[in-house]
Amino acid sequence: MKRYGKLGIIAGLVILSIGIYYIQPIFSAETRPEFTVSAKSGDETLIENMSIEGYYHKNNNYGAGTEVEIAKEGTTYYSTQPYLNQLQDSVSANEKLTQLQKDYRSFMRGKEPDLVNYFEDDSILAYADITLDSMSAVTEDSEFLIEVLDKKTNDVLSFSVDFPKATDYISMYVEDVQVANNKLMVITNGYSINSENGQDEQHLYSIDLPNEKIEEDEKIQLDLVDEKDKQIQYVELMNAGNDIHTSKILVYRVTLDVSQTEMGIYDENEIVNQPIFGLIGVNIETGEQFLIDVSDELDNATLGNTIAIENSVMYFYKINDTTLSIYSYSLEQKELVELESVELTAEQLKVLRTGVVVQVNNGIVFFVESSKVTDKDMQIMAIDSNSGEVVFEGAVEEKVNQPAKRDELHLSEVLFQQ
Repeated sequence: MKRYGKLGIIAGLVILSIGIYYIQPIFSAETRPEFTVSAKSGDETLIENMSIEGYYHKNNNYGAGTEVEIAKEGTTYYSTQPYLNQLQDSVSANEKLTQLQKDYRSFMRGKEPDLVNYFEDDSILAYADITLDSMSAVTEDSEFLIEVLDKKTNDVLSFSVDFPKATDYISMYVEDVQVANNKLMVITNGYSINSENGQDEQHLYSIDLPNEKIEEDEKIQLDLVDEKDKQIQYVELMNAGNDIHTSKILVYRVTLDVSQTEMGIYDENEIVNQPIFGLIGVNIETGEQFLIDVSDELDNATLGNTIAIENSVMYFYKINDTTLSIYSYSLEQKELVELESVELTAEQLKVLRTGVVVQVNNGIVFFVESSKVTDKDMQIMAIDSNSGEVVFEGAVEEKVNQPAKRDELHLSEVLFQQ
């Protein structure tokens, strides 16, 4: 009897521990601030489908925190989501992945829960991944796994292709999946054994769907950017995000470090020598790679700002003494146009200079203050790129009963549900 009694106690403790594990986040969530997106002036319908993603650091502890999504309805904390959804990179990505799993349950079964592996349009849902070993490394047996669902017939094309020159790479991961000219374009980032400068390589693998083979392997031509006396520090795919639809032209931003001989000194108020930025465009339909040269109109600091892309058009902004200038660059026409120069108040310009997240939706450019560096609400401003008018002003507000402290909230992306 004693033995069974001990077993009963142990079982009870296990159940209690599991209960506490799952219930604890519910109670801890109640102590977190509640944020909302609110309107001050202008067209409130502009924020109806808007959500803002970021990161909340509890008590300024950068080692502990959670992703957060803020909308008009309130706040969703990433850590309160079901465990499987937490494998995603963001709350909105969770929602999109959940939708795909609900609509295409059989097709989605057993696949990686990361939106970068998927492409979707009205006709198909495509998936691509690379098989790696237990240490997430490329091996000589690594393959591309490809599956394409025909939404109209529910037929699934499924095959694998040997990864080219697999022994030349230590690591490789998928950054994006696109479809063009009846070919699946798998965009990757990886580290080559033969890398001379220690930099990752970016590739576009063109996979012929009818013939189930790799037709081309194109390496991104980073030397399109002037690398003289400079070293590549970072390469960023600007199209990457939570959108799994068509991007006809990819954009890479290359960050270069200036050499030691070019390094300047620190001014009292600013750093004299900033990293140098370059932009490369890649047309996935034609394979053309080209330098996006906007140096005649925009300075280097402008290229380092947040860049928004909508319908093959890039949007830049430049802060002047009393105005904000908005530019558009057609990736197809390769033409830069200054849309409007907007007169702003000193307070509005101050917000822009503290750091902002930028997004474009139907030609409306949204600026959201990215960090809570004061005790004030984080400001939101929207400007019509066609008229140059400020069409909306608002803020990311928080409930007074549990306010966030300074530096506890950092915003990273503005999203619009279609």
